[in-house]
Amino acid sequence: MSTNTILNQTWAAHIDKWQSSGLSAKAFCEQEGLVYHQFSYWRQKFSSADDSRNKSKLVPVALATPSQQTSDLEILLPNGVVIRGIDAGNIPLVTSLVAAL
Repeated sequence: MSTNTILNQTWAAHIDKWQSSGLSAKAFCEQEGLVYHQFSYWRQKFSSADDSRNKSKLVPVALATPSQQTSDLEILLPNGVVIRGIDAGNIPLVTSLVAAL
């Protein structure tokens, strides 16, 4: 096992223990004999990693061009779902539906 892996695991364990301790970060570091600025660095590092994994999974939605045969609009979503029958009367409903996705 590499030194980096051990270091990551060690600090991850400290962060987990701190989160369940109910103590402030400074009080936890004093109790555990940790250097506060090192603890803060690792806490930020793990927080940034979590943030990047929890980024929004939203994808762009493209409106299909209406065909010559009908005046209805369609929305084709990347997963293959098609919302058909869009007209001026149901735009608010379709907008709410797309926002909920």
